[in-house]
Amino acid sequence: MFLNQLSEREKKVFLELTVHVSNSNGVFADEEKAMIQEYCKEMEIKEFNMDNIVPLEEIIGEIKKSSLHIKKIILLEILGLVYADGTYADEKSFVLNFVKEIGLSDETAEAQTVVIKEYLNVLQKITEAIE
Repeated sequence: MFLNQLSEREKKVFLELTVHVSNSNGVFADEEKAMIQEYCKEMEIKEFNMDNIVPLEEIIGEIKKSSLHIKKIILLEILGLVYADGTYADEKSFVLNFVKEIGLSDETAEAQTVVIKEYLNVLQKITEAIE
């Protein structure tokens, strides 16, 4: 949705983060892989190797350098990803730890969670309306 606002460096870091998030529950679901491919299209990235990513600590270090606005975009998109396979419980601790590591509040995480749930609900209704 808002990934075009990220710098080239932030786009690369974001994609690497998506792999860590997707693997955080031990299952890299097809829905998550498809979502990452959609992110690549949105950001106009032609190639991204999901098998060759940097350690999470480096990714967090890079995201910490980003503005609050960019951190919120990344969180919103990550929440969309974790809900892509229909569940969030398995990834919740990863996401909450990530939020703290990059300097966002629990309140921000909760607000973003509410917003993404509402968005996905509306998207579902729109999809049903056109089927």
